[in-house]
Amino acid sequence: MGCAFLAIALQAGRSLSQLPERQVVPTTARFAVIGDYGNGGTNEAAVAARVAAWNPEFVVTVGDNNYPSGAQATIDQNIGQFYSAFIHPYVGSYGPGATRNRFFPTLGNHDWVTPGAGPYLGYFVLPGNERYNDFVRGPMHFFMVDSDVNEPDGNTSSSAQAQWLQSRLTLSHSPFDVVVLHHSPYCSGTGHGSQVNLQWPFREWGADVVLSGHDHVYERVVRDGFPYLVDGLGGFSLYDFVPVPVSGSASRFRSDYGAILVEANDALASFRFVTQADVVMDTFSLPAGGVDLQETPLVRPGAVWKYLDDGSNQDTAWRAPGFDDSGWSSGPAQLGYGDGDEATVVGFGPDPNNRFITTYFRRGFQVADPSAFRSLSLELVRDDGAVVYVNGTEVFRSNMPASAIGYLTHASITIGDPEEDGFWGLDLPPDALVAGQNVLAAEIHQFSGQSSDISFDLRLTGYPRATTLSPAGAAWKVLDTGADPGSTWTGPLFDDSMWPSGPAQLGYGDGDEATVVGFGPDPNNRYPTTWFRRTFQVANPAAFSALLLRVLRDDGVAVHLNGVEVYRSNLPRTGLTSASLAGFDVFGAEESAFQETYASAQLLVPGANVLAVEVHQVNGQSPDLSFDLELSGL
Repeated sequence: MGCAFLAIALQAGRSLSQLPERQVVPTTARFAVIGDYGNGGTNEAAVAARVAAWNPEFVVTVGDNNYPSGAQATIDQNIGQFYSAFIHPYVGSYGPGATRNRFFPTLGNHDWVTPGAGPYLGYFVLPGNERYNDFVRGPMHFFMVDSDVNEPDGNTSSSAQAQWLQSRLTLSHSPFDVVVLHHSPYCSGTGHGSQVNLQWPFREWGADVVLSGHDHVYERVVRDGFPYLVDGLGGFSLYDFVPVPVSGSASRFRSDYGAILVEANDALASFRFVTQADVVMDTFSLPAGGVDLQETPLVRPGAVWKYLDDGSNQDTAWRAPGFDDSGWSSGPAQLGYGDGDEATVVGFGPDPNNRFITTYFRRGFQVADPSAFRSLSLELVRDDGAVVYVNGTEVFRSNMPASAIGYLTHASITIGDPEEDGFWGLDLPPDALVAGQNVLAAEIHQFSGQSSDISFDLRLTGYPRATTLSPAGAAWKVLDTGADPGSTWTGPLFDDSMWPSGPAQLGYGDGDEATVVGFGPDPNNRYPTTWFRRTFQVANPAAFSALLLRVLRDDGVAVHLNGVEVYRSNLPRTGLTSASLAGFDVFGAEESAFQETYASAQLLVPGANVLAVEVHQVNGQSPDLSFDLELSGL
């Protein structure tokens, strides 16, 4: 691989000095990702101790390395105190440092508080201009981006820095191209949320995954198969999540500090978010080349909409599918006034100092079979606030009060650039649609009558069902006696003929189970673990590039395919036994929600395949257990 890389470089007329350092061996990588960590406190110390115990080959940071102001006086205390063994050359006072550099940070907004980020740039010796750079380790090519507004070369998709990223991604020949930056392009955190100006076309440029921080949460957002991982739980503080997560949010956690452990080879990269107590909360496997989900545009950006801009009170009838909008005007999106980027300019009334608060929009579209979709993604441009209805039912409210909405209701806050040009949305179930004609209705509300602009556009995307290999609601063999089935229970040859069976959802306590399983004779000391097995047939495994796994679990779960673990959530990272307890209590909406992840299709075999799942309780008094699973081929 190294000779081929050298030949490519010479053919392209580029010297080795123009290329990032490449290690020919190993072709594997094992590293940790930390973010929003550098405050010198006990939580940072606990996460750092956990990272050190993993013995990673190197550490990558997603910014905010030196709270609160990126000062020279705090930088060694906040970074070197815990990570000096990874840093070279190390000039601090916490030991000798590393013999080669194994610490690769990115700049965060707190690192920039000190003018010019001088302490950061002086503390580290990094490739390139040290603010943004790239390097290769094993199968991973890292592109470290400075996402802060203070970056001299810009932080927008048209900036000089973005042009550098696009060109470097084009030159990469690594199995995995990883973009690392501080501000999260997509995030459901309450602290900062999605950063519209960082929603660069990473996939189109050649990236496979984006790592970020800024919000002090862990979240995995997957948009059209492309993953964005947010890890801001390095030790500073804990944020919360907004009530409605962003479109594509597949996993969320904010109850403890931790880091991401990544293990990769040329074919597969496995990402696990692990708490300081060594509990795995999320597992995500990414095949080389990524996953590109098939999608069906139902309403495209720039589509033609009917609109009413006369300031009248339309009450509620206008939302219904049968409403007569034949007298409304029409035009393509973006619709609005004041920005200069509108395809259709709408009116605001005769008084520019007392503009209409509400403008109405409607559009019909056809769907042959709603059940053909696995999920829907609805996203809209709104300035300032919006409420969206599908077939007369409200499905999304953005920047609007929680109370009843009228035509004089003002948006909650004023929206400016770049948020006014970004697409904001959520995931919808396919049952929001009907076969045949469907209607989208949206109302845009101003923050005040003096607001100088409004903006509206919307896209609705359907994701067709993949090839179902094992459906939700299927029948499973179950062992609910509390007796350990032994070390071979996950394998295809294990004899489960004596296990009883029943359809999912399986569990007890919620009242929504299709099959009730036992928990033992003592309701105050219930069995920690229940085991499930299911066999399914695959004619041609080579037809699939990846697997989509959806699992409903309460509390912790480990999923095995043909004897190999493919997913673990809310369970200890090591030493899992029949007596192991889940790390955190799962309750509320989470206990009825399917968690989504990818798994390697290379684990499939022609003919019979076996899924083996163990569900663990958080304690012996836990009143409920829930399990269901769906496996599909992509």
